[in-house]
Amino acid sequence: MTAWQRGAAEMGAIAGLFHPSTPKPVDPARLRAMAEAMAHRGPDGAGEWTAPGVGFAHRRLAVIGGAAATQPVATPDLRYAAMLDGTILNHAALRTELRGLGRVFVGDGDAEVVLHGFAAWGPALLDRLEGAFAIAVHDAATQTLFLARDRLGAKPLHLAMLPDGALIFASELKGLLAHPLLRRVPDAAAVGDYLTLGYVPDDACVIAGVEKLAAGHFLLVERARPLRGARRWWALPDAGEAPAEALLAELRAAVARGVGEGRPVAVLLGGLGDASVVALAAEASAKAVATVGVGDDGAVATRFATAHRRVALDDVPAVLADLVAAFDEPCGDPAALAAMVAARGSGPVAMSGAGASLLMEGGRWRRFARRERWRRFRWTVPGLGEAAADYALAVGAADASGVWSPEGRRALGDGDVMRRFAAAWRGGDPLDAAMRVDLATRLSGQVLTIADRAGMAAGTEWRTPFADPRLVGFVLSLPVGVRRARTSPLVGAMARHLPAMPVPAPAPPVSQWLRGALSADMARLERSRLLAELGWFDTGRIGAWIERHRSGDDTPAALLWRLLVLERSLSRLFGWPASA
Repeated sequence: MTAWQRGAAEMGAIAGLFHPSTPKPVDPARLRAMAEAMAHRGPDGAGEWTAPGVGFAHRRLAVIGGAAATQPVATPDLRYAAMLDGTILNHAALRTELRGLGRVFVGDGDAEVVLHGFAAWGPALLDRLEGAFAIAVHDAATQTLFLARDRLGAKPLHLAMLPDGALIFASELKGLLAHPLLRRVPDAAAVGDYLTLGYVPDDACVIAGVEKLAAGHFLLVERARPLRGARRWWALPDAGEAPAEALLAELRAAVARGVGEGRPVAVLLGGLGDASVVALAAEASAKAVATVGVGDDGAVATRFATAHRRVALDDVPAVLADLVAAFDEPCGDPAALAAMVAARGSGPVAMSGAGASLLMEGGRWRRFARRERWRRFRWTVPGLGEAAADYALAVGAADASGVWSPEGRRALGDGDVMRRFAAAWRGGDPLDAAMRVDLATRLSGQVLTIADRAGMAAGTEWRTPFADPRLVGFVLSLPVGVRRARTSPLVGAMARHLPAMPVPAPAPPVSQWLRGALSADMARLERSRLLAELGWFDTGRIGAWIERHRSGDDTPAALLWRLLVLERSLSRLFGWPASA
């Protein structure tokens, strides 16, 4: 029996409440409601635990492992209680080490490794964990709550303070929304971030007062002491001089860690990163690799003789409605619709090359920077360095300034989404800086969010080998000259495995959707009561853009798509009427 089989991957949902001032009683029914709001993340089981001033609730997606993996878990003396959303890849080695320290395990779940690991090592446990995870631990002796998120943010964790002083947390925003004391007030700055970038970054939330624990950070809350901010426990490694010829071995290792030894894994097809995952998975497997493609031509599946399933994105309005329900916050990447459909056809575990373009093709932003239209737009971002401005605009940032009414501009205040990139920009080579900003912002805020929400909506654990911290660290340690080469490192490493490089999946036909399957939705957006009553938007200008697009001008399509998704999301979050 392998190390992976002896453990239990514990994807699902976590939710909890902690009273930082005094240990007030916790209502189990409220905890249960928070977890049940995320039942799609864990349809295979539920559990809850309470103590004075604290309560945990969990929903479990049974990837592998039996009833003994039920959470939350606690030590026999009840000093420590813990729960986990995620997978600890090195759980077997940690379990052996902890048993050597005298820790006694009663089940086979990864959460017990977190429980006993924290009891033995405290926050230093995080440096030993490998995998994707969000964890919560309560220490009754010190009256502390410990929350932590994995290195690159594969697993989400949302936080908020309630009017009664309690701290609540949940995997998804809808878990927090299930608590009746949470105030629902929209945040204009987060809406501005979304309209510009197409996603809500991890340091923002469309509901004012809600935060997301940042990737690679932990939060320690001590009762009766001032609340301190989250602390970083992991950072992207510095550049180095790793040998380029070792990249293929690192890719193989990352894919092997993604495949594991559990249930069969289906690879979701779409681009070069996905094809690379298929090639390396097929190389190591005696059986045909399962693949799923949305409207693809099957070339990669044929090349590697996979057990292929082709699915179609037929009902765009229905899938869009499902996306809005699954993501809570607006997701303006139209490719997320294909991700929703692909995840449904993949089974309990899926894997893809998501993140490959961020990690392996960091030079792509320079092509955009040369375009005059970006250079003209730069002057609307005063004070931003030239390279940082080029980068920000190259990754899909849109000029959304025309959307806002005078009232909306006042609500935005001094916030400027572009300054987020300037703050994350570091000196040295611009290409290295661009890749690091990508990995620090877009990876968790957009790429891994799509993988998590689309996967969990389908009851699927979606693994992402290109977001493996070991692989990320290795790529960042490659000489900048290698990463800057005209041929990307990934193409070079995979050239012998993919003789005919796969053609990337075509861009989603957004204009076609807006004029066709979603034409009625666009008509409703044109007379949206929500946008009018909120008062933040220049509805006359938006109406003019819709008419221009209806007449054949594709220019405003991207921004109109983001507005359509935004209206749907705000209507669902706040219960406002979407249209007249």
